[in-house]
Amino acid sequence: MRKFKRMAALTFAVCSLFVFANCFDLGESSKSDNQNVLALVAVAGLNPLAGNYNYYNGTPDYPGGTFTAAGNVVVGTYNISLSLVAQTMFDETFGNSYLYGEIQEIDTNKKVVYVRFTSASSFSQGNYAWLRWMVKDGKTYVCPDLSDVSTQTTLASAKDDDLDFYSDTNDINAGCGLNSGFDPAPWSRLESQN
Repeated sequence: MRKFKRMAALTFAVCSLFVFANCFDLGESSKSDNQNVLALVAVAGLNPLAGNYNYYNGTPDYPGGTFTAAGNVVVGTYNISLSLVAQTMFDETFGNSYLYGEIQEIDTNKKVVYVRFTSASSFSQGNYAWLRWMVKDGKTYVCPDLSDVSTQTTLASAKDDDLDFYSDTNDINAGCGLNSGFDPAPWSRLESQN
């Protein structure tokens, strides 16, 4: 609750500042048409996933699978800000993998964040992807885009994916990565690090 109040106060303060600044006529040459600033203001109030998390496979009682750890084992981290989704995937055999996705758009109706991976990512650099989320039984779950990300070179191509084709919100333990070669994979359960 405290986190929500703090986020609401911050959003209110940022929006108030922009409204106040627009009350003055600065002349055409001083006005900013920078769409990135407008997008950042929109994102500031619309990122319900912002936070630092450990993530686990599926529900807490998920037994694990051939290539997946049980639901009580930390398999990585998500650090989500207003502009970046940073994911670390733990792997003792091959070493950790990292994905850094700059947030391009958030659709709260579909519960999806669209990102573009930076050059610092372990793979998929420059490509676009989505991260779908849902809340079930008081827990937040995410399903990363496991479709053919290597061909998604534009935001439009990532948005063209049929989210329901690749993820099933009714099956936490086997509904992520459907039809992608990774199925059936569990959704990732986010647990706050704070």
